[in-house]
Amino acid sequence: MIYTNDDPMALLAMEMERTENYGSCDDRHVSVCPVCKAETPEFYYMDEDEECIGCSECVYRTDVLF
Repeated sequence: MIYTNDDPMALLAMEMERTENYGSCDDRHVSVCPVCKAETPEFYYMDEDEECIGCSECVYRTDVLF
């Protein structure tokens, strides 16, 4: 892409070309649920001891089953 000299993205483009985009923040970090192994769930659910009990893919809300 061609930028004008006064474009704020010009410096970023130059540095990305110079470093071959090394250390880019655009690398997708994939978080995985430790219970069901779903990739990038929307939410994680924790118990009182701060242990993960599941994610939005494997835990759901229901009425009392009494």
